[in-house]
Amino acid sequence: MAKPTLAEALEQRILILDGAMGTMIQQVPLTGEDFGGDELEGCNEMLVLTRPEVIGNIHEAYLEAGADLIETNTFGATSVVLAEYDIPQRAREINLAAAAIAREAALKYDSPDRPRYVVGAMGPTTKTLSVTGGLTFAELTESYEEQAVALIEGGVDALLLETSQDTLNVKAGSIGIRNAFEKTGVTLPIMISGTIEPMGTTLAGQNIEAFYISLEHLKPISVGLNCATGPEFMRDHIRSLSEMAKAAVSCYPNAGLPDENGNYHESPESLARKVAAFAEKGWLNIAGGCCGTTPAHIRAMADLLAEYQPRPLRGSHSPALSGIEPVYIEQDNRPYMIGERTNVLGSRKFKRLIVEGKYEEASEIARAQVKSGAQVVDVCVQDPDRDEAEDMKQFLELVVKKVKVPLMIDTTDPKVIDLALQYSQGKAIINSINLEDGEEKFEHVTPLIHKYGAAVVVGTIDESGQAIKAEDKLDVARRSYDLLVNKYGLAPEDLIFDTLVFPVGTGDEQYIGSAKETIDGIRLIKEALPGVHTVLGISNVSFGLPEAGREVLNSVFLYECTKAGLDYAIVNTEKVERYASIPEEERRLAEELIYNTNDQTLADFVAAFRGKKVEKKEKISNLTLEERLASYVVEGSKEGLIPDLDEALKKYGSLEIINGPLMAGMSEVGRLFNNNELIVAEVLQSAEVMKASVAHLEQFMEKNETSVKGKILLATVKGDVHDIGKNLVEIILSNNGYQIINLGIKVPPETIIEAY
Repeated sequence: MAKPTLAEALEQRILILDGAMGTMIQQVPLTGEDFGGDELEGCNEMLVLTRPEVIGNIHEAYLEAGADLIETNTFGATSVVLAEYDIPQRAREINLAAAAIAREAALKYDSPDRPRYVVGAMGPTTKTLSVTGGLTFAELTESYEEQAVALIEGGVDALLLETSQDTLNVKAGSIGIRNAFEKTGVTLPIMISGTIEPMGTTLAGQNIEAFYISLEHLKPISVGLNCATGPEFMRDHIRSLSEMAKAAVSCYPNAGLPDENGNYHESPESLARKVAAFAEKGWLNIAGGCCGTTPAHIRAMADLLAEYQPRPLRGSHSPALSGIEPVYIEQDNRPYMIGERTNVLGSRKFKRLIVEGKYEEASEIARAQVKSGAQVVDVCVQDPDRDEAEDMKQFLELVVKKVKVPLMIDTTDPKVIDLALQYSQGKAIINSINLEDGEEKFEHVTPLIHKYGAAVVVGTIDESGQAIKAEDKLDVARRSYDLLVNKYGLAPEDLIFDTLVFPVGTGDEQYIGSAKETIDGIRLIKEALPGVHTVLGISNVSFGLPEAGREVLNSVFLYECTKAGLDYAIVNTEKVERYASIPEEERRLAEELIYNTNDQTLADFVAAFRGKKVEKKEKISNLTLEERLASYVVEGSKEGLIPDLDEALKKYGSLEIINGPLMAGMSEVGRLFNNNELIVAEVLQSAEVMKASVAHLEQFMEKNETSVKGKILLATVKGDVHDIGKNLVEIILSNNGYQIINLGIKVPPETIIEAY
């Protein structure tokens, strides 16, 4: 009977991977001569050529101990790493020999009831594209491709990108591997294993969720963690991965942390016990050992894990994007704000900075957009008078170090998309493709989505032009969906339909009624095509109208679109007017113009705003002090807050101010949020005002320190960034005599336990 495939074996039981290679080699008395000369001493990969029997014996010791999978001795066998020993040209020879040695050992132990597999080990190299640089994405891809080709030709069963510290390196490695598949005509399973530092992220800053979301498009057979700090610190990350991954989950930790002499103290029994605790929870499919582990560790693990069933491959998660951090696209948190100011077509200031080569200052605009609520940043440097690729490269090099949010790459040139995605560790959005020239754009861009992993904006435009009527928008979306999902292999949740926004205030005949059609289009598409998302560039609706009126119209239009199901809004996050703060009459004028566009509604709207200055609400001046304090919270504005708090302190105590007008403001925020008149981002701004108020008032509070009623530990759990409720609880309890320990957001369980 044919040997079961690796995928079949994974369904039957938890597979055991071998242990450390380096620490085993150190136990063999070797001299410089054994490595091929003193200048090569320490280059463990050379031993496959100079002392093949040493490596073969180590493989056999692990197979004897019960390993199902053994790794080739090629962790540092890319030309990039071998160049440090001045032997980059020997990469191919080393990988071929290493694969042959492992293959021979595995065959000795292979049996129908216990098949053994050889895994081609591909380390992270000594460079990280995101952190240290030192080589280009293309150079790293090429080096990985050469290694993969040799390992495939040497007969390995799978390829493993391991100890990954930077997702960009993994992406380069994966592209090198796919190129090798094409070159050799052989496709093998890809395994990915990252390493998380004690601070809870990879060296390049991603947590395990962002790491997985960024690499999910590769459809790896397994994804997991290795090396790092030993099993305890992996617990939380492995649990998260087992919940979200469709792939098998692997875990092969170090034998604890090494001491100052490089010794590892985790015994075979204790390491096996700790890893078995993960298996008992149903989190594992593959287990093994990394630095400091020996055949004894693997034997203990193989014995203990034989009792447990493998984890079912059924992980799932909400649709998501990632930058350094993950962003889950959830119904309740719509609309997700995309900052539009880093776009040369939309911002004169940004264009000027790019033209003057002031990339550093230009990148600060991205930071400002994020600070004021952007969850994604739109990047467009498409200027016909300039080299777009060069501008994109210079700009992104800086931006990815300044913002943690996902990027939206906004260009019509596939070559520039390709280049831009070489700077994004995460899962970005590509903006945009459409059917204007038939399927041509789909053909050029979909391969890049498969290559790097991305979501894509699809415009409702076809060969006959921009769809204006809602039904036409739906027809174009249906046809695009059918092609992109069924022919080009994209996932529905990675499609973001743009139902197009046309200006309502230009008097242009063809756009009369277009605002309502856009809103209806969103509703129709979301109903007809479950799973897809929608996006709009909001400010286009108010083009040509008076500035003060534009902010109002944009806000009302955004509110109406969100009710219809809009998921993403491209806006200037520093200038979004709160829907809840717009006076009734202004709101009515905007609604009329949107739903009933004609000469009269346009004239009424323009008349109302013609002479009006854009300024922060003048209404604050005619409110009482108490009403003003509440309105700061409702508006999410700190302008004038501190002087008014000082004024209030003359007649009230700190606690009275908090429990009175400020809490009244928060109650109103809650009411507006329940009515969908405030979005999550705005609620967070209100919470910031509350926080600032309490911080200012705290110094004036009379706290009788001796009468502390007790201690309260507060934290927002891992995977959750919302701290508004927690901070309000802190405010109220601390004002009532409790001592609060606030651990912040996204706190892993072990930190909470430790603090307790």
